[in-house]
Amino acid sequence: MSTSSSSDGPSRPRQLGLSGRVQTLFLPEVEEIRVSPSVARKGYLNFLEEKKNEWVKRYVVVRRPYIYLYETERDPVERGVINLSTAQIEYHEDQQSMIKQANTFSVLTKRRGFLLQTDRDVHEWLYAINPLLAGQIKSKLSRRRTDQVAI
Repeated sequence: MSTSSSSDGPSRPRQLGLSGRVQTLFLPEVEEIRVSPSVARKGYLNFLEEKKNEWVKRYVVVRRPYIYLYETERDPVERGVINLSTAQIEYHEDQQSMIKQANTFSVLTKRRGFLLQTDRDVHEWLYAINPLLAGQIKSKLSRRRTDQVAI
């Protein structure tokens, strides 16, 4: 085995294969992430479907640091997983007025963005997904209400 380096990036281990050609070996990086045994929240959320530009209802289970997506509550197969440890959660009242939908928030990953909408309890969903953000939003809303009462 030898190592090869180029100006493109780090050196990669190489070895001669059975055919005599040099083969590149890839070494995986493995990181253990422990999933919480408790469910922070579960229920139905609406996802804005990119291709059809319409809302699709999905059953969601939040077990930090992941969101598990299912077609229905009885679906035995996970249809998707969102890693919350690398995702960014966004909630803005301006966003809701711009898309003309109440109770919406965004989950942004490295590869994709999700626009989610709940029938009610948006702050409870935000708290299950990102407790720190939910606390900041509640604090901001209560300060705004206090300022309006003082006027």
